Amino acid sequence: MNTKNNQRTRLSKMLFKSAVMDLLREKGSVEKISVRELCQRAELNRSTFYAHYSEPKDLLLEVENELLLSTEDHLKKIGAENNIGAHKYILSFLKYIKDNDKPFRTLLVDSAEPEFRSRFMQQSILQFIENLHITFQKDAEQYIYSYILNGSAGIIIQWIRSDYAADESMICELLFSINKSALANLNMFIAG
Repeated sequence: MNTKNNQRTRLSKMLFKSAVMDLLREKGSVEKISVRELCQRAELNRSTFYAHYSEPKDLLLEVENELLLSTEDHLKKIGAENNIGAHKYILSFLKYIKDNDKPFRTLLVDSAEPEFRSRFMQQSILQFIENLHITFQKDAEQYIYSYILNGSAGIIIQWIRSDYAADESMICELLFSINKSALANLNMFIAG
């Protein structure tokens, strides 16, 4: 009996998550999504919603956290490979985004909620830096992170918006060369 309840709970949550993603794509903001709309889209009743969540924002936060966790797990797995190199690491990350288009497109492009975009890119960049053993001068570190974070996010978001018109190898090369060039110029600036 407990297994049946667990399955029912998982199914209900899955239906609500799918509904919130669909509505977020349509409306652009979780603030515009009502519990009534979620329940209609998921074909579940309000009491089922309130058994798991207090408001649509809680549901969206759960979806976001699950995507962040799965991305973190993927990046750790890539990072655990010995001598994978920066190009292969970034290429694998881009392929992961493309293979999981629906949640990334919804949360990074279609949604007007900037918090997830910031959390996602910050987590990803910090994992890149850690897994690829990149170090920066401490006094410039926060500026470098900010530049890499915002520039890389812009490129990735544009790539998704273009429906992946460019091959991920080209985007990888672009990200790598722009950031490498910027870091080289920064080192010249700091040394000069």
